Amino acid sequence: MTVIDTNVFIYAVLKDSEFNHEARTLLASLERWVVPSIVLYELYWFFRERDYTEDEIKSVISSILNNQRTRIIGDRGKHTKRALELTKNPKRFNDMIILATAEDFRKLATYDKKLKKDAEKLGIEVMP
Repeated sequence: MTVIDTNVFIYAVLKDSEFNHEARTLLASLERWVVPSIVLYELYWFFRERDYTEDEIKSVISSILNNQRTRIIGDRGKHTKRALELTKNPKRFNDMIILATAEDFRKLATYDKKLKKDAEKLGIEVMP
């Protein structure tokens, strides 16, 4: 099981992204996607800011929610507490929640270079 960062889903959706094919291939290669609930919120905010319609946004999020590979993780405060410990820059708090979740599963898929470094420091396997 691999924790999926928001940017992997974004790149998989945006056809004009340089990482579109790679992100789609990566997602297809994984047996299970661990999706922290914050990722779904970030996806909603990202597409809303880019003037996607409500139906388009719902379609993206529903496709993740309804995918048999998806396991949604709500932290009930556990990952948020750990994120508070990990956070050095308040602007990266959402990333620290994702990182805290990845600590439990030991695998993370992200294109975020800073998040990759943070994960590697904690001994988390990172892809791509």
